[in-house]
Amino acid sequence: MQALRIVFAALCSSPGRRYSFGALIIDAHIHVGTWNHPDFLGRSCTLDETLLVLEQAGVSGAAICPTDQIQNTELLADARRVLAAGYTGKLWLFPWMRPVSGDGQGKQDLQFAIDNRKSITGIKIHPSLSRLRITDPAFAPILEFAHRTGLVVLVHCGRWQEIASYRFAIEAAKNYPGAKFLLAHGGGDTPPLATAAAEMVAVECVDNVWFEFSGLREYWVVERNCRLLGAERYLMGSDYGLAHPLMYIGAVRGMKLSEVDRAKVLGGNALELFGQSLELS
Repeated sequence: MQALRIVFAALCSSPGRRYSFGALIIDAHIHVGTWNHPDFLGRSCTLDETLLVLEQAGVSGAAICPTDQIQNTELLADARRVLAAGYTGKLWLFPWMRPVSGDGQGKQDLQFAIDNRKSITGIKIHPSLSRLRITDPAFAPILEFAHRTGLVVLVHCGRWQEIASYRFAIEAAKNYPGAKFLLAHGGGDTPPLATAAAEMVAVECVDNVWFEFSGLREYWVVERNCRLLGAERYLMGSDYGLAHPLMYIGAVRGMKLSEVDRAKVLGGNALELFGQSLELS
């Protein structure tokens, strides 16, 4: 780990050189930090390590979120540090939001987003780990803020349909049309769930919903959904450091898409949806 930090520092400080990713591939779903969830066995990735992995994969920028330790302040400081060190790729910050309830933690998360509005692109909501639907009233103050300010809401959608269903995320998108909802894992990381999510968006004509498809192994589902909704609704994301970006870059390159649509999915859509990346203030 220390060796990687030294390599990154050397890359940033070399005369005439700036740390950069290269071609326009954007990872729309990255986590930085150490995971508490027992399923992830203490998996940990620093921002320095993450940027090296992304550079090796040819990735040009990333949407970065903390892990379930929810170190929003630390991640923002770390992102500013690498920018100050000369990193020239694009970073979009998505702080993790807990429900606004009696324990005060959600209020702190929301206040962080309010105080740092100019530095964040969106917010991350994880209904499964919060054990609350995104439509629960405890998330309403956060979604109202996103609606007023045009934030992207990156929302975990999974197999726990009673809590983390794509249906609730799409309902929230309709209730808060000023926000842009990015449904993680294709709306659910199985072919039936990802397909049903795309079909619901198409049938109900919900125009403020996009998908990233980390966790979904069946590339052909994304390929088919691009034909249903349009490739402009799909963003390549990896969920690094739980999975590797090359897994999904390879999947997109293997899809039966036009080269124009492939470029959209690999990075063009993310660039348009996310807008201005983090800059040093």
